[in-house]
Amino acid sequence: MSGQLERIALSHETISRLRSSAAQSQRYERELLEEAVVEYLDRHEMELAAVENGMALAGADGLISHDAMKALASELGNVRRSPSP
Repeated sequence: MSGQLERIALSHETISRLRSSAAQSQRYERELLEEAVVEYLDRHEMELAAVENGMALAGADGLISHDAMKALASELGNVRRSPSP
């Protein structure tokens, strides 16, 4: 395999935007496409890592249940401040 995808299906609008951007920046369409895919994958991998980290924290009792949060909110809502002198 040459490391390139045989085909990529893009809408006509996306192809038009890609061609316009390539022309404006005087770059090859494939360069812009590669850059966009790499940026997307980098961001997606960071998001997945953040979710995994959050799940690990939740598994380590880092979160409270919905019912416990409702009870806490109710308690806080019932707290009244003393009038200022």
